[in-house]
Amino acid sequence: MVYVVRITQADIGARVMIRRRIPGPIPLSDVLGTLRSWSAHVLTVETAEGTRVQITEDDVVAARVIPPRPPARRPRAGADAQVPTAPGRLEAASDIPAPGTIVRTRPVRRATIPDMTEQGTAPNPAPGTATETTGGQAASPSDAGSDAGSDAGEAARG
Repeated sequence: MVYVVRITQADIGARVMIRRRIPGPIPLSDVLGTLRSWSAHVLTVETAEGTRVQITEDDVVAARVIPPRPPARRPRAGADAQVPTAPGRLEAASDIPAPGTIVRTRPVRRATIPDMTEQGTAPNPAPGTATETTGGQAASPSDAGSDAGSDAGEAARG
């Protein structure tokens, strides 16, 4: 790759990008900012944060003048007013749920479980779970000692 230095002392005050050699495992680094001075073989660049970086001419690998920083965007009209968030959108990064969380954007009706104890619609019981059949209903081992039996079941379904 061929690097080209395209800045001169006449570019003092211009916005520049300079690629320079640095010691360490990554041998090159870029500096973006305004060229403030160029004297005694040392270039001084002021970054957007206000930091002044001094670079020797021998460390400059490539350099060029770049266009001025674009102007800041104007805030939208009525930026003071609270804009409602679209349904299903999160308000802020803190609204992001933990992984694996089910997020619902609309209310969910309570699920109903169909009554599967009607004659002929009950699934085959697992061995040892249904001990006897009373009035078309399977009695579980916990119901076997109950006196209320099927009357309580009828009232609960009623």
